[in-house]
This record gives sequence, structure tokens and C-alpha cells, in this order.
Amino acid sequence: MKNLITELKKYPALAGVGVLLSLEHILTFIFWMTEKPLHWILSPSTPSICWPLMDACEKLKPSSEILNGVLGFYLILALASVLFWALRKYRVAIPLLWTLLVIKNIIILQDYRLTGNYHYLPTLITLVFLLIPQRAYSLPFTFFVIYFTAGLLKIDTNWLSGAAINDLLIPPFLTRIGVWYVLVLELGLIFLLFARKNFWFYFLFIQLTVFHLYSWHLTRFFYPSVMLLLLGILLITRPLAPPLRIKDTFKLVLKPRVAKVLLVIFVALQLPQYFIPGDAAMTGEGRMYAMIMYDGRVQCQPHLSIWKKNQEKEELPLQPPWLITRTHCDSMVFWRLAQNACEWAKKDPEVLQVDLMIPVRYEGQKEWQPLVAATNVCEKELNYSSFFPNNWINKLSKSGN
Repeated sequence: MKNLITELKKYPALAGVGVLLSLEHILTFIFWMTEKPLHWILSPSTPSICWPLMDACEKLKPSSEILNGVLGFYLILALASVLFWALRKYRVAIPLLWTLLVIKNIIILQDYRLTGNYHYLPTLITLVFLLIPQRAYSLPFTFFVIYFTAGLLKIDTNWLSGAAINDLLIPPFLTRIGVWYVLVLELGLIFLLFARKNFWFYFLFIQLTVFHLYSWHLTRFFYPSVMLLLLGILLITRPLAPPLRIKDTFKLVLKPRVAKVLLVIFVALQLPQYFIPGDAAMTGEGRMYAMIMYDGRVQCQPHLSIWKKNQEKEELPLQPPWLITRTHCDSMVFWRLAQNACEWAKKDPEVLQVDLMIPVRYEGQKEWQPLVAATNVCEKELNYSSFFPNNWINKLSKSGN
């Protein structure tokens, strides 16, 4: 904290970053009260989708009264944080921002449906602001890493063909041009963050602003709002220090050990999806803690086949609400729901066996593929690994093999 306060006194405009990061928590509160209804997701009557290694999340669900209290406290802290950053009362503002970060992520860990890039990226940028010195350089460098990584993740046939985008505003051929332009923006133009001339920097800034404004109708209000808010950080940091060559910026930012550790962790979390066999967009494996990119639009028909002792079979569809596009066919989600079903199935003397079936396909394909065809799941005690292959998930590829 001492280092951050010293830097804030040297560059008082950096307090504006604290204001923007605090405002993001107010946006999150609005999001949880409207588009992503936290009270419904964490309701005792709603089956939990626990994160791996968080098997007890169902038992940790807060009551409605406690959740109301936590959310109210969260909002009050966010408003106070905005105020103290604006007044430059750093010894209060910094702990408040840390507290908001902790509360937010504890809430997200209550249910896997609360994940999303719109939380992932502000968390990363907040950690950089709080921990890594030379913030006039480390914050723009963080944006570079985010956008460049996003571009690398888009080097995929689903993205490059335009199949990942369900855009109803423009013709398909313009969508195909647009997805290639985004790739050029994130892998090429993003280097203009380090441009010596302001003209080129603001040229890039306008491109990023237009990109997120246009995405509004594709991702709804929260994600573009968060990204547009965070882009304001670049306007704050740009005048604070003279631009350096890219090589010199990298050396300066990555000199502290904490910067190296944070970068290594971030990159490492993106890699498992490439090492695990199969198409990660279909299997969902290896990318639970990675950035979320547009995928080819996967369709699925997850269900439990419940076999009775009288030879009757009951099909129980599994369609939990409030899943984002990336997770709505995620095997882990239905593994958790199968676990929930097994709790009551084991108590029913008429139930002989429960099977988990997840046929999947890309939108536009005719044939369904068996992503999961696990029999007798209540007896086998299936486990899920976030970073390694799971033998009960079939390693499907884009070609259908």
C-alpha cells in the first residue's frame, strides 16, 4: 500500500483509476439486481452449480435476508469507495477497493453461473492497479495483454468464419469482414497503445470504443458498459508519463516479481484448453478459468435417463436458467445437476439407475454427437478436473469425430 500511496501522491490523476474501478462495482450491483438476478440464482429453491472443489456451496447459500444485507453493504462500500478516491483519501480508499474485490469474488464463487469476462477482466486490472508499480505503464500494458490474448483466442475457424456471431443488424458478408477486422484490431492495431504520437493512440482508442459500443446488442448492456468504463483508465494514464518503446515498456512493467507472477498465472490459465484433446467450445474442458471468447454456437439436449425397477425409463431434461452462452452446454454444469439428482434418486427405492446424456452439435449441423454418455452416474461418483482431461467427457472435434 505504501508504494501505491507514494505513486498516487506523485500522480494524483491516478485516483481517477480508483474511481472508475469502484464505479464498476456499482455496475455489478445493478447487473446482479437486474440481468443476472442474484436472488434467484442463490435461492434455496434453485439447484446450485458449484465450482469444482466447492462441493459445499449448496450448504453455504445465504438466506434472502443475509444476501440482501451483503448486497446492500457491497453497494454502500462501492459508493464510499468512489467518494474516498475522488477526495484522494487513499488510506481509506485502498482498503475499500480491496474489500470490494474480495466480496465480489466470494459471491461469484457461490455459483458457477456467476462467472464471466465482465468480472474476470476488472479483477485483473484492479490487481494490477493495487499491486504493480509504474501504473502509468503497467495499466496500458495490461490492456495490451488482454486484447492481444483475446485476438490469439480468436484464431479459430468458428470465429474467422463468422459462425460465432449471431448478428441480425448487418448482412452475413459484413459480419465476416467484421470478425477479421476485430482480429486485426486485437493482434495488430493494439500495439498503438505504445505509440509515441497521440494521434495514433487516440485512433486506436476510438476503434476500441466503437467495437464495444457495437457489441452492445450482442452481449447486452453490462459487458460493454464495463469495458467502456475501463477504457477510461487509458485516458487517465496516457498523459502521466512519456511513451516508451514497446521493448522498454515490457522491461519496466515486468521488472517487479509480482508482475511476472501475475502474467505467468494469467497466461497459464489460458493454456489447458489447447492441451486437452477435443474442441473446447464443445467439451468445455480446460477453459473454466480462462478468458471467455465467442464460440461457434453449440446446441445441446442434456438429460438424465432414470431407469426404474419396473423397466420404465423417465427422461429428465436438464435446462438450468441464467447460463451464459459459453457455459450453457458445459459438461461441468450437468455433472453438478446430475449430482443433485442423485441425492434424491438414491432415496427412491424404485430407481434402479441414472444415466447422464449430453448430445451436442454446432448450430446448422444435422447430426448430434454424444458429448457425454455416462451410465449409472450415481454409483460411479464421477469427478471433474478443471485443468486435465475428464475420461467421461468424449473428446469431440469440429469435424464430428
